[in-house]
Amino acid sequence: MPHFLHEDCDPLVLLKCLASSVHQGITVIDKDLNLVMLNQTARELLDLPLDLLDDDPSLANVFRYNAQRGDYGPGDPEQQVAKRIDLAKQFVAHDFIRERLDGTVLRVQGSPMDNGGFVTIYTDVTQEKRQEEELRNARQRLEGTLTQRDIELKASRDLMLNTLNTISDGVGVTDKDGYPMLVNNKLREIYPALDRTTEEGGTILDVIRTVFPEEPDRPIDNFLDDPDMWTEREFPDGKWYKITRARTVDQGMISVYSDVTSYKRQNDVLRNHTDELVRLLGREKKLTGIQREFVSMASHEFRTPLAIIDSNAQRLKRRIDKLEPDVVLERVERIRESVERMQYLIHRFLDFSQSQSGEMELEIKSAPLRRLVETVCSHHQSVAKKFKIHADIDDLPETAEIDRGLVEQCLSNILSNAIKYSPERNDIYVSGREDKDYAVISVRDEGVGIPEEEIPKIFNRYFRASTSSGIAGTGIGLNMTEMIVSKHSGKVEVESQVGEGTTVTLKLPIKAKRKKKMSEVQISGELAGVI
Repeated sequence: MPHFLHEDCDPLVLLKCLASSVHQGITVIDKDLNLVMLNQTARELLDLPLDLLDDDPSLANVFRYNAQRGDYGPGDPEQQVAKRIDLAKQFVAHDFIRERLDGTVLRVQGSPMDNGGFVTIYTDVTQEKRQEEELRNARQRLEGTLTQRDIELKASRDLMLNTLNTISDGVGVTDKDGYPMLVNNKLREIYPALDRTTEEGGTILDVIRTVFPEEPDRPIDNFLDDPDMWTEREFPDGKWYKITRARTVDQGMISVYSDVTSYKRQNDVLRNHTDELVRLLGREKKLTGIQREFVSMASHEFRTPLAIIDSNAQRLKRRIDKLEPDVVLERVERIRESVERMQYLIHRFLDFSQSQSGEMELEIKSAPLRRLVETVCSHHQSVAKKFKIHADIDDLPETAEIDRGLVEQCLSNILSNAIKYSPERNDIYVSGREDKDYAVISVRDEGVGIPEEEIPKIFNRYFRASTSSGIAGTGIGLNMTEMIVSKHSGKVEVESQVGEGTTVTLKLPIKAKRKKKMSEVQISGELAGVI
């Protein structure tokens, strides 16, 4: 059934509670073989010091600690570590028994995760192994008893049956041909038709088929060596049994059926808990990444409106007593527009960071596209005084169905780049036209240009062309622009030659094709370290 998780619960508190409530040890490693979780039970079972992972959470660090204290026997510790790291890199499921130096016996079960990580469960089976040893001893005593004289055989057999009937596991002994010789009451419960099948001359395989009719035919002497012969199985009544088989001295077989239903159910619960832990860990990392990306994005996108505010404020400060009221009003309006632009950005990005679904709808409306382009050009012209922005946008559609705020930010990013990467040339050319169902806006500069082999990479987050050396920048503007235009079902194209300049072209549908959603991961770039 689907998990229930109350929306008001604290994921971190729940994570800690789950990790500390289970009786098995749990470790989770990521695809780089670094430990992302080690609960207290695992640390105690593995006898690891509290501060071992403080400075180095790698799996290699744990292996090295175990090797140095002799857990892996004699040999070069580094070679022992390398060998185990090579095995770990294969991310292959495993289930084996490990006995520690202090005599503790652990069952180690490892399962790979879909994202490349690995979950390992440690169970203390010391008591179980002691019981198995007791069963082996009982079997040896049983086999010794069978060699006694005929007069002692019946008494010994009765004693044996009484002993076996007190054992909670099902026990059965067959001869070398597979015919049952001795069974206890528990095995009769597991196979209700056992006595009737035996009386009819059936072998142990016939007994098994009374419960599992589809069981294939196989020679009795292959039971122990056949890799397809099951050692754990769920029976029709819903119970799970672990089956241990061994050869007797007369080449017969003894089978022990241990009820592991409770263990299986606990294991399923534990696996579900582990999946939930991994999900919560991934969510926690994702939220942390969103906060970090918000700071990065805000610092980048606030530059242009802050520059406009600063430019107009300085002009007012220097010439307040000489400016006409209309000029003062115009400057104040530009400052107000820039403040509104910053408020808009804060509002949009906070919506992303606070959204539990990680998605936000584009605010698609009919907007004055041509006037929007004119406004962006005017704002940048007022800040970059030494540049001349040539705008030829008469053929641009008057309006388009777009998210006005985000498209304005795209144009601002591109125009800002054109100015920034043209330190020696002062002309910027902005053109607009209509091409079938698309509005096409191009910004061309005569700046440093981009090497041809680097053009496919410029939309990658944080990538900066080699020709940008010495010019301040973060490498996130074009990434954001491409994301926004793509969500409008549009395209961004770049043409460039080193030393001759760059042309960036936006193609936006004039009519919105369909309602889109923009995810926080896409609008702010790929978030590193999400599980």
